[in-house]
Amino acid sequence: MSASTGSRATFSCEACDTPLLKRTSRLQHRHLRSDVWVCQNPLCGATYAGNSELTSIASPSGMPDAPASELPPTPSYTRALLQMQWKLEHGSRQLDMLDAIEFVEASRIDAGGDARPHQAAAP
Repeated sequence: MSASTGSRATFSCEACDTPLLKRTSRLQHRHLRSDVWVCQNPLCGATYAGNSELTSIASPSGMPDAPASELPPTPSYTRALLQMQWKLEHGSRQLDMLDAIEFVEASRIDAGGDARPHQAAAP
């Protein structure tokens, strides 16, 4: 029941498959809107009602004084928070992938090796 108009995805009419147009949207509470959709085909004219809801937070605000969200975090956001907490608690015992690359390059330089990445020799 969804169609693409330009670069925006929207719903399409069940009766005639014409893209629907959102006619009204009322805020029910802070995280819920009630929407009314109308078929753009004048011969059809079907009308649909639905809700748009914010269910969780995927990424926090970048503003330093932003209040905490009332919404629960998504699983991926929760995992990122737990990883960040683990890194703070365990210090530098576990290297990030980019840190590991820098560590290997620094070790190679300290050992008197070449700092450039190794490349396969051309035949």
